[in-house]
Amino acid sequence: MDNEDKLITNINLEESLIRKIGDNTFLKIIPSEKIVETSTIEQENITKPISQVDKVIIKAAPVELNLYKSGSNFKYETKWITQDDETIEIPASDLRTIYNTLDEKDLVVADEKLNLSNIFSMIIKQDTLKRKIENIKEEM
Repeated sequence: MDNEDKLITNINLEESLIRKIGDNTFLKIIPSEKIVETSTIEQENITKPISQVDKVIIKAAPVELNLYKSGSNFKYETKWITQDDETIEIPASDLRTIYNTLDEKDLVVADEKLNLSNIFSMIIKQDTLKRKIENIKEEM
């Protein structure tokens, strides 16, 4: 990490998160199961039952995320927990490096780098909302 890197936020992830990423597709982080997956909701017509198809995309879950700003670039320092309870700490890096590190450890099931950006964005937005809610509660 460079001396220029400024810590923007530090997040410890303990809860499951879900985010809509398509018409009928959702991205889910499930720390208790130590996975990240997508879920697709399908229904042929209104008289047919709804079905949900889950697809594991990363066989690990992020448990800690630090966001750094370096000039006009952002870096992420992350900690992941695998299904085998192995902790993987990735120093401040760009998305490509983090993706490659997870991929080298055979943790990436679906080859979609965009999902990593969505995962981090979802974590950061949820943390921001949580902080705003806490601030509102304190003001009341």
